[in-house]
Amino acid sequence: MNKADLLTAFTAQLNSILTPQLSFDQHFHIALSGGLDSVVLLHLFSRLRASDKRTSFCAHHINHGLSENAADWQLFCQQLCTSLDVDFCCSAVILEKKNRTSLEALARDKRYACLTGGLMENSYLITAHHQDDQLETVLLALKRGSGSTGLQGIQKKQKLHKGYLIRPLLNFSRDQLAAYAQLFKLQWIEDESNQDRAFDRNFIRHGITPLLKKRWPGIGKAVARSANICQEQQQLLDEVALADFNLSVEFLLNQQVLPVENLAALSIGRRNNLLRFWFKKNNLDYPSAKQLQTLWTDVALANNDAQPVLQFKGSSVRRYRNHLYLVNDNKIAAGVDHKVEWQGQEKIVLLDGLVELSFTVEKHNNATEHLLKVSDNTKVEICFRSQLPANLTCQPLGRKGSRSIKKLLHEYHVAPWLRDLVPFILLDGELQMAVGLWSCQSPEMSAQRRYLSISFV
Repeated sequence: MNKADLLTAFTAQLNSILTPQLSFDQHFHIALSGGLDSVVLLHLFSRLRASDKRTSFCAHHINHGLSENAADWQLFCQQLCTSLDVDFCCSAVILEKKNRTSLEALARDKRYACLTGGLMENSYLITAHHQDDQLETVLLALKRGSGSTGLQGIQKKQKLHKGYLIRPLLNFSRDQLAAYAQLFKLQWIEDESNQDRAFDRNFIRHGITPLLKKRWPGIGKAVARSANICQEQQQLLDEVALADFNLSVEFLLNQQVLPVENLAALSIGRRNNLLRFWFKKNNLDYPSAKQLQTLWTDVALANNDAQPVLQFKGSSVRRYRNHLYLVNDNKIAAGVDHKVEWQGQEKIVLLDGLVELSFTVEKHNNATEHLLKVSDNTKVEICFRSQLPANLTCQPLGRKGSRSIKKLLHEYHVAPWLRDLVPFILLDGELQMAVGLWSCQSPEMSAQRRYLSISFV
């Protein structure tokens, strides 16, 4: 077999990434730009399909509209797919430049949003990143002063919201891909923006990488090994962070909160590792080293009478009663103007997904103080503070005397920005529960009753 033919090695690499191994029920979506790398990837898949007709895949091209040649590139990709008998689709995106956001990053985010939009659980998005891309990524991470998270570079497999992102060409250099393309007389397009050294990646690709390879021909493989080691170390750090998180986290109104006291008991490195994990768990970007320092000194350790807030992009960290809250600032409830009646559903979603409630009905239960007693004709409604009378009072179970709702929310240590997220349950118009906080004293009902449990999902 010709050494330039990568099919055997590619198939082995693909099978090592997939679990279980390549099978007919998996659907592959190949990101096709029309450049050398993605053309080789598509060609390899077309040959792979020749040995197993059940392999299902399609090519997806993203037209950014940034180049005057964009229409020609789209046509090239479409014709290439026709020649290989591959299903083809194209998505056009509109890029609106934002302050302090690079065009390169904006295009990448839009591209991945399109590519992942139609994936299913058994789908794989495949990109053509290779060994030289890994070298560039690690060098860029070093330039930014990244830790192990950045130095792990590009991963071979990542879980997406639905499906997976895989990169089966990471073990191959660009020279190997070029040799393969020459062997099979493949054609591809050249994006003129790839020559623009104003972009950091292009500067490294054309100005730095050739010098490094000339001095150390094996640097691509060496950096790939280092990236793999960093990926293993990051996995270990994530496992430690998960253990620390589970020991530290508390849930108040279904919110993950971290007690400052628990964080203070950890070493600086372990505490920062836990805080980074907390951001990642909430699908937020990692805070920088400087932000972590500010978070600790200016928020966690602020004066007791302060209400400190540290803003991030679309979110903030706040402290209330010596607990840290990670708040999505775009999803702070503004209130609703109507009550919602429960009609037997197992789940109700409110406030555009901010509040999800689970409902369970039992005929018999000994722990009746934790449940609501309802009959078949009881009207059950859910509302929020804005829909309750301002002077309404309530007497929680186990407490003497009634209190106003405002005082009770304060006494139950509900953070101010969460008080409009508390669901209140009315039975036949009478307040009976603040979900997750208290149940009210209620009169005895007839023998024909059921027990209704309501909790956050």
